Amino acid sequence: MANRIEGVTEKLLECAMREFLENGYGGASMRTISDNAGTTPRSIYTRYGDKEGLFSALVEQPANELRELFISYMDNYSKRPVDVQKTLFHNDDFEREFNGYMQSIIELLYSKPDEFRLLICRSEGTKYASFVEELAEINERYTLQYIEATGSDVISSGRAGKQLIHLLCSSYMYGFFEVVRHGMSKEEAEVHIAQLQAFFAHGWDKLFNP
Repeated sequence: MANRIEGVTEKLLECAMREFLENGYGGASMRTISDNAGTTPRSIYTRYGDKEGLFSALVEQPANELRELFISYMDNYSKRPVDVQKTLFHNDDFEREFNGYMQSIIELLYSKPDEFRLLICRSEGTKYASFVEELAEINERYTLQYIEATGSDVISSGRAGKQLIHLLCSSYMYGFFEVVRHGMSKEEAEVHIAQLQAFFAHGWDKLFNP
């Protein structure tokens, strides 16, 4: 029976992590994973159902943690009084709060570097392949909600269309995760994300407050 031999599950996950990182989801071999773990492919299927189930066992929790952190912050901001929301780019307290939020994301990414590398760089062929796109869509939804809630004329005036809003939200999110794709150190990531945020904040401010 599965899970009767102490340490087998841990060894399987360790070997799966290494195989997926080296070869990606599509190129990873269940036989290689089971051989390296000293067990059989049947043992893997018994525990995880299939190859994607094994991959999910490695990335599902960190993916959920990051998604929930992202949504929680965006949702919290959207519930503030409209007058407070309108000070988005001109409020020192908000800037300090946002910097803390960014730092919390960086801490999460670098607390589980292998898991996030799998999620961002090795997930093609799985349900996680669109993870960054999913976050971009959430960002876009909250941005449009912000525009409506604050009565901004950024779209109605023609300064930006919904397609531009979509492109900006996507570009920011994909740019953010370059820290993972390029294997940046935590210190490099902090600089990159601060610069990226400054660039986009200036651009958004120009659109919202010409």
